[in-house]
Amino acid sequence: MAGVKFGANGIRGITGQWPFVPASAVRIGQALGQFVCGRSEHPSVVIGRDTRPSGADLLPCLVAGLTGQGVNVTNLGVMTTPGVAFLARRLRADLGVIISASHSPLGYNGIKLVGPNGLRFQREEEIEIESLINEFAATAVEYAATLGQQTDGQHLIELYIQDHVKRCPAKSLEGFKVILDCADGAASRVAPEAFRQLGAEVVVVNDAIEGKSINYRCGSEYTRENPQDLLEVVRRHEATYGFAFDGDGDRLLVVDADGGVFDGNDLLFVLAMYFRSQGLLRGDAVVTTHLANRGLEEALNRAGIRTIYTSKGDKNLEAAMWGGDYLLGGETGGNIIINDGHHTAADAVYAALVLGGVLVQNRGAGLREMAAPLQKRPQVTISFKVPTTITLEQRRTLQAQIRDIQTELGEDSRILFWESSTEPEVFRVMVEGGHQSMPEEVSKAADAVCQLIQQAANSKA
Repeated sequence: MAGVKFGANGIRGITGQWPFVPASAVRIGQALGQFVCGRSEHPSVVIGRDTRPSGADLLPCLVAGLTGQGVNVTNLGVMTTPGVAFLARRLRADLGVIISASHSPLGYNGIKLVGPNGLRFQREEEIEIESLINEFAATAVEYAATLGQQTDGQHLIELYIQDHVKRCPAKSLEGFKVILDCADGAASRVAPEAFRQLGAEVVVVNDAIEGKSINYRCGSEYTRENPQDLLEVVRRHEATYGFAFDGDGDRLLVVDADGGVFDGNDLLFVLAMYFRSQGLLRGDAVVTTHLANRGLEEALNRAGIRTIYTSKGDKNLEAAMWGGDYLLGGETGGNIIINDGHHTAADAVYAALVLGGVLVQNRGAGLREMAAPLQKRPQVTISFKVPTTITLEQRRTLQAQIRDIQTELGEDSRILFWESSTEPEVFRVMVEGGHQSMPEEVSKAADAVCQLIQQAANSKA
Protein backbone atom coordinates (compact mmCIF):
# COMPACT_ATOMS: atom_id res chain seq x y z
CA MET A 1 0.00 0.00 0.00
CA ALA A 2 1.41 3.38 -1.00
CA GLY A 3 1.67 6.27 1.44
CA VAL A 4 -1.53 8.00 2.58
CA LYS A 5 -1.65 11.79 2.53
CA PHE A 6 -4.19 14.12 4.11
CA GLY A 7 -5.58 16.87 1.93
CA ALA A 8 -7.41 20.00 3.00
CA ASN A 9 -10.36 17.89 4.16
CA GLY A 10 -9.11 14.46 5.21
CA ILE A 11 -8.02 11.53 3.07
CA ARG A 12 -9.85 11.63 -0.27
CA GLY A 13 -9.89 9.43 -3.34
CA ILE A 14 -11.82 7.32 -5.80
CA THR A 15 -14.01 4.42 -4.67
CA GLY A 16 -12.50 1.02 -5.44
CA GLN A 17 -9.00 2.42 -5.72
CA TRP A 18 -6.41 2.55 -2.98
CA PRO A 19 -6.90 3.47 -0.18
CA PHE A 20 -10.68 3.10 -0.53
CA VAL A 21 -10.68 -0.68 -0.70
CA PRO A 22 -11.44 -3.02 2.24
CA ALA A 23 -7.88 -4.22 2.94
CA SER A 24 -6.52 -0.67 3.06
CA ALA A 25 -9.41 0.48 5.24
CA VAL A 26 -8.56 -2.20 7.82
CA ARG A 27 -4.97 -0.94 7.97
CA ILE A 28 -6.10 2.66 8.30
CA GLY A 29 -8.38 1.57 11.15
CA GLN A 30 -5.44 -0.15 12.85
CA ALA A 31 -3.32 2.97 12.53
CA LEU A 32 -6.08 5.16 13.96
CA GLY A 33 -6.47 2.65 16.78
CA GLN A 34 -2.78 2.86 17.58
CA PHE A 35 -3.00 6.65 17.48
CA VAL A 36 -5.79 6.87 20.08
CA CYS A 37 -4.30 4.10 22.23
CA GLY A 38 -1.24 6.27 22.64
CA ARG A 39 -3.44 9.03 24.07
CA SER A 40 -5.92 7.22 26.28
CA GLU A 41 -6.06 4.31 28.73
CA HIS A 42 -9.62 3.54 27.63
CA PRO A 43 -9.68 4.60 23.97
CA SER A 44 -13.01 5.24 22.30
CA VAL A 45 -14.03 6.30 18.80
CA VAL A 46 -17.30 7.55 17.30
CA ILE A 47 -17.75 6.68 13.62
CA GLY A 48 -20.35 7.52 10.99
CA ARG A 49 -20.74 7.72 7.22
CA ASP A 50 -22.73 9.42 4.52
CA THR A 51 -25.09 7.36 2.36
CA ARG A 52 -22.63 6.18 -0.33
CA PRO A 53 -22.74 2.39 -0.81
CA SER A 54 -18.95 2.35 -0.68
CA GLY A 55 -19.15 3.81 2.82
CA ALA A 56 -21.26 0.86 3.92
CA ASP A 57 -18.42 -1.41 2.74
CA LEU A 58 -15.59 0.62 4.25
CA LEU A 59 -17.12 1.27 7.66
CA PRO A 60 -16.93 -2.32 9.01
CA CYS A 61 -13.33 -2.55 7.78
CA LEU A 62 -12.35 0.56 9.70
CA VAL A 63 -14.22 -0.74 12.75
CA ALA A 64 -12.39 -4.08 12.49
CA GLY A 65 -9.04 -2.28 12.46
CA LEU A 66 -9.99 -0.08 15.40
CA THR A 67 -11.42 -2.82 17.62
CA GLY A 68 -8.48 -5.05 16.72
CA GLN A 69 -6.28 -2.52 18.48
CA GLY A 70 -8.43 -2.57 21.61
CA VAL A 71 -10.52 0.52 20.83
CA ASN A 72 -14.21 0.72 21.73
CA VAL A 73 -16.26 2.02 18.80
CA THR A 74 -19.68 3.68 18.77
CA ASN A 75 -21.15 3.13 15.30
CA LEU A 76 -23.65 5.81 14.31
CA GLY A 77 -24.31 4.39 10.85
CA VAL A 78 -25.48 7.10 8.45
CA MET A 79 -24.78 10.46 10.04
CA THR A 80 -23.78 13.95 8.96
CA THR A 81 -20.17 15.08 9.34
CA PRO A 82 -21.12 17.78 11.87
CA GLY A 83 -23.25 15.21 13.68
CA VAL A 84 -20.24 12.94 14.21
CA ALA A 85 -18.20 15.94 15.40
CA PHE A 86 -20.96 16.96 17.82
CA LEU A 87 -21.36 13.47 19.29
CA ALA A 88 -17.61 12.82 19.50
CA ARG A 89 -17.34 15.94 21.65
CA ARG A 90 -20.51 15.22 23.62
CA LEU A 91 -19.43 11.64 24.40
CA ARG A 92 -15.83 12.72 25.10
CA ALA A 93 -14.54 10.22 22.59
CA ASP A 94 -10.86 10.25 21.69
CA LEU A 95 -11.61 10.44 17.99
CA GLY A 96 -14.44 11.00 15.55
CA VAL A 97 -14.25 9.32 12.14
CA ILE A 98 -16.44 10.28 9.19
CA ILE A 99 -16.48 8.25 5.97
CA SER A 100 -17.63 10.79 3.41
CA ALA A 101 -16.63 12.68 0.28
CA SER A 102 -19.02 15.49 1.21
CA HIS A 103 -20.33 17.27 -1.93
CA SER A 104 -18.25 15.17 -4.37
CA PRO A 105 -19.92 12.73 -6.80
CA LEU A 106 -20.81 9.12 -5.97
CA GLY A 107 -17.52 7.72 -7.31
CA TYR A 108 -15.47 9.44 -4.62
CA ASN A 109 -15.08 8.80 -0.90
CA GLY A 110 -13.07 10.13 2.00
CA ILE A 111 -12.08 9.71 5.64
CA LYS A 112 -12.32 12.79 7.83
CA LEU A 113 -11.19 13.00 11.45
CA VAL A 114 -12.05 15.17 14.43
CA GLY A 115 -10.48 15.19 17.88
CA PRO A 116 -12.18 14.93 21.28
CA ASN A 117 -12.93 18.66 21.11
CA GLY A 118 -14.88 18.14 17.88
CA LEU A 119 -12.32 20.08 15.80
CA ARG A 120 -10.34 18.96 12.77
CA PHE A 121 -6.79 17.81 13.38
CA GLN A 122 -3.94 20.16 12.64
CA ARG A 123 -1.11 19.19 10.32
CA GLU A 124 1.20 17.85 13.05
CA GLU A 125 -1.34 15.24 14.10
CA GLU A 126 -2.07 14.32 10.49
CA ILE A 127 1.64 13.69 9.87
CA GLU A 128 1.74 11.34 12.86
CA ILE A 129 -1.29 9.42 11.55
CA GLU A 130 0.19 9.25 8.05
CA SER A 131 3.33 7.69 9.51
CA LEU A 132 1.33 5.12 11.48
CA ILE A 133 -0.72 4.15 8.41
CA ASN A 134 2.44 3.59 6.41
CA GLU A 135 3.92 1.47 9.23
CA PHE A 136 0.85 -0.75 9.43
CA ALA A 137 0.81 -1.09 5.66
CA ALA A 138 4.27 -2.65 5.76
CA THR A 139 3.69 -5.14 8.60
CA ALA A 140 1.59 -8.21 9.25
CA VAL A 141 -1.76 -7.78 10.98
CA GLU A 142 -1.43 -7.88 14.76
CA TYR A 143 -4.25 -7.71 17.25
CA ALA A 144 -4.32 -6.36 20.79
CA ALA A 145 -4.55 -8.79 23.69
CA THR A 146 -8.01 -7.40 24.49
CA LEU A 147 -10.23 -6.50 21.57
CA GLY A 148 -12.43 -3.44 21.64
CA GLN A 149 -16.21 -3.55 21.48
CA GLN A 150 -18.53 -2.12 18.85
CA THR A 151 -21.73 -0.44 20.09
CA ASP A 152 -24.72 0.56 17.99
CA GLY A 153 -25.06 4.32 18.48
CA GLN A 154 -27.92 5.14 16.12
CA HIS A 155 -30.13 6.12 19.05
CA LEU A 156 -27.72 9.02 19.68
CA ILE A 157 -28.92 10.74 16.52
CA GLU A 158 -31.96 11.87 18.46
CA LEU A 159 -29.64 13.55 21.00
CA TYR A 160 -28.14 15.56 18.16
CA ILE A 161 -31.57 16.52 16.80
CA GLN A 162 -32.82 17.57 20.24
CA ASP A 163 -29.81 19.83 20.71
CA HIS A 164 -30.61 21.60 17.44
CA VAL A 165 -34.29 21.93 18.28
CA LYS A 166 -33.74 23.57 21.67
CA ARG A 167 -31.23 26.11 20.28
CA CYS A 168 -33.41 27.39 17.44
CA PRO A 169 -33.95 31.18 17.97
CA ALA A 170 -37.69 30.73 17.42
CA LYS A 171 -38.94 28.07 19.79
CA SER A 172 -41.57 27.19 17.20
CA LEU A 173 -41.46 27.20 13.40
CA GLU A 174 -45.22 26.71 13.13
CA GLY A 175 -46.49 28.30 9.94
CA PHE A 176 -43.07 28.09 8.31
CA LYS A 177 -43.30 25.98 5.15
CA VAL A 178 -39.99 24.84 3.72
CA ILE A 179 -38.69 22.44 1.09
CA LEU A 180 -35.68 20.38 2.23
CA ASP A 181 -33.40 18.97 -0.47
CA CYS A 182 -31.26 16.42 1.35
CA ALA A 183 -29.04 15.49 -1.66
CA ASP A 184 -29.87 11.79 -1.08
CA GLY A 185 -27.31 12.14 1.69
CA ALA A 186 -26.82 12.05 5.44
CA ALA A 187 -28.97 15.13 6.13
CA SER A 188 -31.94 12.89 5.34
CA ARG A 189 -31.47 11.32 8.78
CA VAL A 190 -31.73 14.57 10.75
CA ALA A 191 -33.00 17.65 8.88
CA PRO A 192 -36.67 16.67 8.26
CA GLU A 193 -37.17 15.45 11.83
CA ALA A 194 -35.56 18.54 13.37
CA PHE A 195 -37.76 20.92 11.39
CA ARG A 196 -40.89 18.88 12.07
CA GLN A 197 -40.23 18.77 15.82
CA LEU A 198 -40.24 22.58 15.75
CA GLY A 199 -43.63 22.58 14.03
CA ALA A 200 -42.53 23.54 10.53
CA GLU A 201 -44.48 22.27 7.54
CA VAL A 202 -41.87 20.25 5.68
CA VAL A 203 -41.73 18.84 2.16
CA VAL A 204 -38.67 16.64 1.68
CA VAL A 205 -37.07 15.82 -1.66
CA ASN A 206 -34.00 13.74 -2.49
CA ASP A 207 -33.87 11.83 0.78
CA ALA A 208 -33.01 8.34 -0.52
CA ILE A 209 -30.95 6.79 2.26
CA GLU A 210 -29.31 4.14 0.07
CA GLY A 211 -27.18 6.90 -1.46
CA LYS A 212 -26.88 5.59 -5.01
CA SER A 213 -27.63 9.07 -6.33
CA ILE A 214 -25.95 11.16 -3.62
CA ASN A 215 -25.30 14.70 -4.92
CA TYR A 216 -26.52 13.69 -8.40
CA ARG A 217 -28.84 16.35 -9.82
CA CYS A 218 -29.76 17.32 -6.28
CA GLY A 219 -28.42 19.05 -3.20
CA SER A 220 -26.60 22.32 -2.64
CA GLU A 221 -23.95 22.03 -5.36
CA TYR A 222 -26.38 21.05 -8.10
CA THR A 223 -28.81 23.78 -7.02
CA ARG A 224 -26.02 26.35 -7.10
CA GLU A 225 -25.71 25.81 -10.86
CA ASN A 226 -29.31 24.74 -11.56
CA PRO A 227 -31.63 26.48 -9.09
CA GLN A 228 -34.70 26.06 -11.30
CA ASP A 229 -35.37 22.48 -10.11
CA LEU A 230 -35.67 23.40 -6.43
CA LEU A 231 -37.45 26.65 -7.29
CA GLU A 232 -40.09 24.67 -9.17
CA VAL A 233 -40.70 22.46 -6.11
CA VAL A 234 -40.92 25.53 -3.85
CA ARG A 235 -43.50 27.15 -6.09
CA ARG A 236 -45.46 23.96 -6.71
CA HIS A 237 -45.91 23.40 -2.97
CA GLU A 238 -46.47 27.12 -2.29
CA ALA A 239 -43.56 27.18 0.15
CA THR A 240 -41.54 30.30 0.88
CA TYR A 241 -38.05 28.79 0.91
CA GLY A 242 -36.07 25.80 -0.22
CA PHE A 243 -33.04 24.67 1.79
CA ALA A 244 -30.52 22.49 -0.06
CA PHE A 245 -27.87 20.47 1.79
CA ASP A 246 -24.91 18.54 0.42
CA GLY A 247 -24.16 14.83 0.85
CA ASP A 248 -22.69 14.99 4.35
CA GLY A 249 -24.72 17.91 5.69
CA ASP A 250 -22.12 20.64 6.05
CA ARG A 251 -23.14 22.91 3.12
CA LEU A 252 -26.32 24.96 2.80
CA LEU A 253 -27.83 26.85 -0.12
CA VAL A 254 -31.18 28.62 0.08
CA VAL A 255 -33.70 29.67 -2.60
CA ASP A 256 -36.89 31.67 -2.20
CA ALA A 257 -40.18 31.54 -4.09
CA ASP A 258 -39.30 34.73 -6.00
CA GLY A 259 -36.26 33.10 -7.62
CA GLY A 260 -33.58 34.35 -5.23
CA VAL A 261 -30.52 32.14 -4.66
CA PHE A 262 -28.58 32.73 -1.43
CA ASP A 263 -25.08 31.36 -0.96
CA GLY A 264 -22.67 31.38 1.98
CA ASN A 265 -21.94 35.11 1.56
CA ASP A 266 -25.63 35.97 1.96
CA LEU A 267 -26.11 33.60 4.89
CA LEU A 268 -23.04 34.90 6.72
CA PHE A 269 -24.24 38.47 6.32
CA VAL A 270 -27.78 37.79 7.54
CA LEU A 271 -26.59 35.71 10.50
CA ALA A 272 -23.92 38.26 11.41
CA MET A 273 -26.52 41.03 11.51
CA TYR A 274 -28.82 38.85 13.62
CA PHE A 275 -26.16 37.84 16.13
CA ARG A 276 -24.95 41.43 16.29
CA SER A 277 -28.48 42.61 17.12
CA GLN A 278 -28.60 40.07 19.95
CA GLY A 279 -25.21 41.14 21.36
CA LEU A 280 -23.75 37.70 20.58
CA LEU A 281 -21.26 38.47 17.78
CA ARG A 282 -18.03 38.15 19.75
CA GLY A 283 -15.33 40.54 18.60
CA ASP A 284 -17.78 42.12 16.14
CA ALA A 285 -16.15 39.95 13.49
CA VAL A 286 -16.90 37.27 10.91
CA VAL A 287 -14.29 34.72 9.80
CA THR A 288 -14.24 33.65 6.18
CA THR A 289 -11.82 32.56 3.45
CA HIS A 290 -10.14 34.43 0.62
CA LEU A 291 -12.75 32.94 -1.76
CA ALA A 292 -15.54 35.00 -0.16
CA ASN A 293 -17.07 37.71 -2.30
CA ARG A 294 -15.47 41.07 -1.47
CA GLY A 295 -18.94 42.53 -1.39
CA LEU A 296 -19.41 40.69 1.91
CA GLU A 297 -16.50 42.52 3.52
CA GLU A 298 -17.80 45.84 2.23
CA ALA A 299 -21.32 45.24 3.59
CA LEU A 300 -20.05 44.03 6.96
CA ASN A 301 -17.69 47.00 7.19
CA ARG A 302 -20.57 49.42 6.67
CA ALA A 303 -22.29 47.72 9.62
CA GLY A 304 -19.18 48.06 11.80
CA ILE A 305 -18.29 44.36 11.60
CA ARG A 306 -14.76 43.20 10.80
CA THR A 307 -13.92 40.50 8.27
CA ILE A 308 -11.11 38.11 9.17
CA TYR A 309 -9.69 36.05 6.31
CA THR A 310 -8.09 32.63 6.41
CA SER A 311 -7.11 29.98 3.86
CA LYS A 312 -9.90 27.87 2.35
CA GLY A 313 -11.18 24.80 4.18
CA ASP A 314 -13.07 24.06 7.38
CA LYS A 315 -9.86 23.18 9.23
CA ASN A 316 -8.47 26.69 8.71
CA LEU A 317 -11.78 28.32 9.59
CA GLU A 318 -11.97 26.35 12.83
CA ALA A 319 -8.39 27.24 13.79
CA ALA A 320 -9.00 30.96 13.22
CA MET A 321 -12.36 30.97 15.00
CA TRP A 322 -11.25 29.08 18.08
CA GLY A 323 -7.91 30.89 18.18
CA GLY A 324 -9.66 34.26 18.25
CA ASP A 325 -12.84 33.14 20.05
CA TYR A 326 -15.14 34.29 17.26
CA LEU A 327 -18.77 33.19 17.01
CA LEU A 328 -19.44 33.09 13.27
CA GLY A 329 -17.51 31.91 10.25
CA GLY A 330 -18.01 30.20 6.93
CA GLU A 331 -17.37 29.97 3.21
CA THR A 332 -19.08 30.94 -0.01
CA GLY A 333 -20.06 27.28 -0.48
CA GLY A 334 -22.39 27.50 2.52
CA ASN A 335 -20.20 25.89 5.19
CA ILE A 336 -21.45 27.90 8.19
CA ILE A 337 -19.80 27.46 11.61
CA ILE A 338 -21.55 28.80 14.71
CA ASN A 339 -19.13 28.63 17.65
CA ASP A 340 -21.76 28.91 20.38
CA GLY A 341 -20.10 26.59 22.89
CA HIS A 342 -22.04 23.57 21.67
CA HIS A 343 -21.07 23.11 18.02
CA THR A 344 -17.68 22.96 16.35
CA ALA A 345 -18.14 21.89 12.74
CA ALA A 346 -19.76 23.56 9.77
CA ASP A 347 -23.33 22.33 10.22
CA ALA A 348 -25.82 23.00 7.44
CA VAL A 349 -28.80 21.61 9.37
CA TYR A 350 -28.07 23.75 12.43
CA ALA A 351 -27.46 26.83 10.26
CA ALA A 352 -30.76 26.17 8.46
CA LEU A 353 -32.67 25.91 11.76
CA VAL A 354 -31.09 29.10 13.11
CA LEU A 355 -31.87 30.88 9.85
CA GLY A 356 -35.42 29.54 9.90
CA GLY A 357 -35.83 30.85 13.43
CA VAL A 358 -34.53 34.27 12.43
CA LEU A 359 -36.94 34.40 9.48
CA VAL A 360 -39.90 33.44 11.68
CA GLN A 361 -38.95 36.11 14.21
CA ASN A 362 -38.70 38.70 11.43
CA ARG A 363 -41.84 37.95 9.45
CA GLY A 364 -41.96 41.54 8.26
CA ALA A 365 -38.77 41.04 6.24
CA GLY A 366 -37.82 38.01 4.18
CA LEU A 367 -34.37 36.71 3.40
CA ARG A 368 -34.17 38.83 0.26
CA GLU A 369 -34.77 42.02 2.23
CA MET A 370 -32.41 41.02 5.03
CA ALA A 371 -29.59 40.27 2.58
CA ALA A 372 -30.23 43.39 0.43
CA PRO A 373 -27.40 45.53 1.94
CA LEU A 374 -24.94 42.94 0.60
CA GLN A 375 -24.11 43.93 -2.96
CA LYS A 376 -21.98 41.08 -4.29
CA ARG A 377 -19.41 41.63 -6.98
CA PRO A 378 -19.87 39.45 -10.08
CA GLN A 379 -18.03 36.21 -9.38
CA VAL A 380 -17.61 32.94 -11.29
CA THR A 381 -16.11 29.65 -10.07
CA ILE A 382 -15.43 26.85 -12.56
CA SER A 383 -14.27 23.27 -11.94
CA PHE A 384 -12.79 21.20 -14.74
CA LYS A 385 -10.64 18.11 -15.34
CA VAL A 386 -6.89 18.44 -15.88
CA PRO A 387 -5.38 14.93 -16.10
CA THR A 388 -1.83 16.03 -15.28
CA THR A 389 0.04 18.13 -12.74
CA ILE A 390 0.91 21.72 -13.65
CA THR A 391 4.63 22.30 -13.06
CA LEU A 392 6.07 25.23 -11.10
CA GLU A 393 7.48 26.74 -14.28
CA GLN A 394 4.09 26.46 -15.97
CA ARG A 395 2.45 28.12 -12.97
CA ARG A 396 4.78 31.10 -13.27
CA THR A 397 3.93 31.45 -16.94
CA LEU A 398 0.22 31.11 -16.16
CA GLN A 399 0.40 33.76 -13.44
CA ALA A 400 1.94 36.23 -15.88
CA GLN A 401 -0.75 35.49 -18.49
CA ILE A 402 -3.49 35.73 -15.89
CA ARG A 403 -2.21 39.11 -14.74
CA ASP A 404 -2.85 40.40 -18.25
CA ILE A 405 -6.45 39.10 -18.11
CA GLN A 406 -6.90 40.65 -14.67
CA THR A 407 -5.59 44.01 -15.90
CA GLU A 408 -8.22 44.00 -18.64
CA LEU A 409 -10.92 43.11 -16.11
CA GLY A 410 -9.98 45.93 -13.74
CA GLU A 411 -7.58 46.73 -10.91
CA ASP A 412 -10.01 45.70 -8.18
CA SER A 413 -10.74 42.32 -9.78
CA ARG A 414 -9.36 38.98 -8.52
CA ILE A 415 -8.38 35.75 -10.25
CA LEU A 416 -7.45 32.59 -8.32
CA PHE A 417 -6.76 29.05 -9.49
CA TRP A 418 -5.89 25.90 -7.59
CA GLU A 419 -5.90 22.12 -7.73
CA SER A 420 -8.78 20.49 -5.89
CA SER A 421 -7.76 18.75 -2.68
CA THR A 422 -10.90 16.58 -2.70
CA GLU A 423 -11.23 15.41 -6.31
CA PRO A 424 -8.15 14.10 -8.16
CA GLU A 425 -7.30 15.73 -11.51
CA VAL A 426 -9.72 18.61 -10.93
CA PHE A 427 -8.74 22.28 -11.18
CA ARG A 428 -10.80 25.19 -9.93
CA VAL A 429 -10.79 28.79 -11.13
CA MET A 430 -12.40 31.73 -9.34
CA VAL A 431 -12.74 35.09 -11.09
CA GLU A 432 -14.27 38.09 -9.32
CA GLY A 433 -14.88 41.39 -11.04
CA GLY A 434 -14.64 44.87 -9.67
CA HIS A 435 -17.43 47.32 -8.96
CA GLN A 436 -17.70 48.33 -12.61
CA SER A 437 -17.40 44.81 -14.07
CA MET A 438 -20.27 43.21 -15.95
CA PRO A 439 -21.11 39.52 -15.33
CA GLU A 440 -20.44 38.73 -18.99
CA GLU A 441 -16.90 40.11 -18.68
CA VAL A 442 -16.22 37.98 -15.61
CA SER A 443 -17.51 34.82 -17.31
CA LYS A 444 -15.38 35.55 -20.38
CA ALA A 445 -12.28 36.04 -18.20
CA ALA A 446 -12.96 32.79 -16.34
CA ASP A 447 -13.25 30.87 -19.60
CA ALA A 448 -9.96 32.40 -20.79
CA VAL A 449 -8.16 31.32 -17.62
CA CYS A 450 -9.52 27.78 -17.94
CA GLN A 451 -8.29 27.60 -21.52
CA LEU A 452 -4.79 28.73 -20.47
CA ILE A 453 -4.60 26.03 -17.79
CA GLN A 454 -5.82 23.35 -20.17
CA GLN A 455 -3.32 24.46 -22.81
CA ALA A 456 -0.51 24.23 -20.25
CA ALA A 457 -1.62 20.71 -19.30
CA ASN A 458 -1.87 19.63 -22.94
CA SER A 459 1.57 20.98 -23.74
CA LYS A 460 3.04 18.87 -20.96
CA ALA A 461 1.17 15.77 -22.15
